[in-house]
Amino acid sequence: MFKTTTEFEKIFKDYYPMGVLFARKQVQDMDTAKDIVQAVFVKMYEKGDDININTSIKSYVFQAIRNACINHHKHNQTKQRHSNIILNSSTEAISDNQLEHKEFELQIHSLIDQLPDRCKMIFRLNRFEGKKNKEIAEELNISIRTVETQISKALKFLRQNISKEMLYSQIVILGFVGFLELFGNYFI
Repeated sequence: MFKTTTEFEKIFKDYYPMGVLFARKQVQDMDTAKDIVQAVFVKMYEKGDDININTSIKSYVFQAIRNACINHHKHNQTKQRHSNIILNSSTEAISDNQLEHKEFELQIHSLIDQLPDRCKMIFRLNRFEGKKNKEIAEELNISIRTVETQISKALKFLRQNISKEMLYSQIVILGFVGFLELFGNYFI
């Protein structure tokens, strides 16, 4: 196509500015248009004498730019499709995880409801209201040792009756550290 660097520079100077404007109309972004046109000229320079032109140089350059813009759009559409697939998969996984997490919470609350009334009350005051053993003892007018014993019984009951599958799924979903942050109080 061109035999010297000077010939290439002339083609570049003649068609680069118009090529950028043409590409900008196709891709709606000046920086992207400049990148596309620059890539077309780099490819032309690298091919050099291997390029066979059956039309005018102007037609060849603008057709190459048009094709590069089409490829740019196809590439962006593919990236967008992949992003949507990943986003949809993530959203479904999050929904599934939230459902399993909710089921786990319901199972724990169901087990707590099976505790004897006094044990259940002491456990809830400690774990849900965050009261210290001493505060519970004073509030219920019982010994601290009784509070400790009732909490221990509740934890033992939970450990024995919690579904191993649900426990495992929560550890997988939340990660071990996240699990301990959310549910560690049940098992400590």
